[in-house]
Amino acid sequence: MKHFLLLLRANIEMKPEAFTDPKEIESRLSWLEKIKNSGTVVDLGGTLPPTPLMGATIFADGSIISGAFKEVSHFLTGYLVLQAESLENALELAKDNPILVAGGSIELREIITRIKES
Repeated sequence: MKHFLLLLRANIEMKPEAFTDPKEIESRLSWLEKIKNSGTVVDLGGTLPPTPLMGATIFADGSIISGAFKEVSHFLTGYLVLQAESLENALELAKDNPILVAGGSIELREIITRIKES
């Protein structure tokens, strides 16, 4: 089985209710429960604050700015790691995530396992 990182992104134009409405929260929790019960979860990850202004960005030249890039239209709101046979299988698991209905997106990336030192 391969491991896939799911990066959950919110659209900068999403309404705040998408993060606070009880129905939206229940929808997200229901999806997480379904994924947990599928036996594909490697790491439930976490939720990141729903704003691009929290946190910081550091660059190769050592400069640091508060928050995300100003030109970002989608910002990271959470992540999790799933196991699946292929990218297509991982996409199938991710496609019902409620962030998509709210206008967000999900980036899936295969995690390449590094060789462990003995």
